[in-house]
Amino acid sequence: MTSAVLQCIAVITMFIDHLGYEIFSNVPILRMIGRLSFPIFAFMLAEGFLHTRDRKKYVLRLAVFAVISELPYQIFSHGGIGNIFPLRPWENILFELLLAFGALWCVEKGKFWYFGAAALVVLAELGGFMYGAYGILLAIAFCVFKERRWAAMLSLTVLTLTYCLYFNNWTQIYAVAAVIPLGLYNGQKGQRLPRYFCYAFYPIHLLVIYGMYAAMKYI
Repeated sequence: MTSAVLQCIAVITMFIDHLGYEIFSNVPILRMIGRLSFPIFAFMLAEGFLHTRDRKKYVLRLAVFAVISELPYQIFSHGGIGNIFPLRPWENILFELLLAFGALWCVEKGKFWYFGAAALVVLAELGGFMYGAYGILLAIAFCVFKERRWAAMLSLTVLTLTYCLYFNNWTQIYAVAAVIPLGLYNGQKGQRLPRYFCYAFYPIHLLVIYGMYAAMKYI
């Protein structure tokens, strides 16, 4: 399975998840399927960190689209523009991935930079980022255990179980199923979607789904 296929699975499962959140809340299987998306995105972030030729541009893209996506995310998650004030900053997933990228950079540098990675883990948890410490640690595990796939998949399982136990919410446990596509990854790039497709798709699909939701209220 190439990274292009993983990318498509992540995008599709994310879309399914958001449909289940906003429109079909009475169909729990959609949210279950959607739990696969974040571990795959975290894995792809780790792969991108290791293989990108220009990390500064990578960070800039993440930061720009994180800012662009925040208002659409707030509209989507809080039921319209009238409900988003006061704004709750950095809630969308791109901000989580941005912190994760920074943590990977710190881990790579090593020595006292490990404290920087730890600080980003704490910031993610206490700062109200989408997946908190779980998301950052997951990306770190995928990067550190790149050559030991079994350890990366074990980390996904343990971190997800810990997350569910800590919050006493077992919805995220279905994320463990991501070990299947991730375990089948062959290290090949494949014919990936255009570079900016996923970045642009994120805020656009949030607005489209909210638009569907708003339209259904008047039918």
